[in-house]
Amino acid sequence: MRFIFCIFYISVLSGCQSFIAYQITQPVEEISYGGPDDPMLNTVYEGIPRKTCNTTHECLAVRIFSHNDLIEYFEQGEQFGITFQLKSKEEMETFETTLTSINGAKQKNDSAIILFPGYGVSSLIYSFQARWLSHFTGKDVILMPASNQYSEFKFGLNSLDVLKHFLNTNQYQQIDILSYSMGSIAAVQLAKQMPNVKQQIMVAPIVHFDTALMSVAKNYHPTLSYFVKDNDFKNAAKNVIQNSAIDETQLDLFALLNSKQSANRTTLYVSNADPISPAGYWQALQNKSVSVVHYSNLNHTRMVSLINQAMRNEVLHRLM
Repeated sequence: MRFIFCIFYISVLSGCQSFIAYQITQPVEEISYGGPDDPMLNTVYEGIPRKTCNTTHECLAVRIFSHNDLIEYFEQGEQFGITFQLKSKEEMETFETTLTSINGAKQKNDSAIILFPGYGVSSLIYSFQARWLSHFTGKDVILMPASNQYSEFKFGLNSLDVLKHFLNTNQYQQIDILSYSMGSIAAVQLAKQMPNVKQQIMVAPIVHFDTALMSVAKNYHPTLSYFVKDNDFKNAAKNVIQNSAIDETQLDLFALLNSKQSANRTTLYVSNADPISPAGYWQALQNKSVSVVHYSNLNHTRMVSLINQAMRNEVLHRLM
C-alpha cells in the first residue's frame, strides 16, 4: 500500500510546476464569523460589506469597519471582546482586547486606513484587526480582499482603480496603508498613485516571489519540498507571474522601496526568524523615507497575525 501511494505521489508531482501554479492561484472563500447569526455580532466582527464600482462599472467588494458602527450598541451598555489564539511550536499566544464606550478614540471622518491582507492567512484574523484598529484610532478601516480571494490571481492588483475611485468619492483627506506579506505589492502601487497617503506600514513584506514560494514550501510543507526541486518552484512562480499578466517590476518591492520616487513615509516590520521575509534582506534598503524595525524570533505567521503585543502596540501607535 505504501509503495502504491509513493508511485501515485510521484506521478502527481511529474506535472508539479503546473500543479503548484494551479494551487497558488485558486481563489478561496472568505472565512466568516462562526458565532450566532446576530446582526450586532456580525457588524462587530465582520464589518459592513460594501460593493463599490467606478465609472467604467468595474466593481470591488470590501469590508468597512467604522467607529460609528458600534455607537448604538455601546449606548445599550454593550461591550465586545476580541480574542484569537495562535499556537507556535509548543507556545500558545493570544491577541485579546475589549472594546467599550470609554476606551475608544473619537471618530475621524476624514481619515481612513487601508488594510491589505497577506496571502493564505485566515481572513477572520484581519477582520478582528480591522475592528480593533477602527475602535482605537477612530478611523474607517477598509479591509481589502487578499490576493487569493479574487476570481483572477493578479497579486492583489486587480481593483486599485476602483479603490482609488471609492477613496476620492468619500473625500478622505488622510490615508494610512497597512499591509502584510503579499498585500504589500498592492499597497506600494496604491501609495504611488494617491497623493494624500500619509504613511504606509508593511509587516513582513514579501521578497521575490520565487524565493518566497520556496521558503513557504520548505518551512510549512517540508514533505512536498523534499520531492519537488527548487527549479520546479521557480518555474511555477514564473508561470504564475506570466499568467497574471502583471509587469514583474511591480512585484520587486525592494527596488520599488529603494527608488527615489518612493517618497512616502514607510515603516517595515521584519524579523530574523521569518524565512518568508527575512530581516537581513531589507536591511540593505537605502531610502531616507523607509525605516526598518526589527523584532526578534517571530516567524511569518506570528508577524502577520500581530500576535506580539509590543509590535501590535507600536503599529497601533503609528496609526493613531
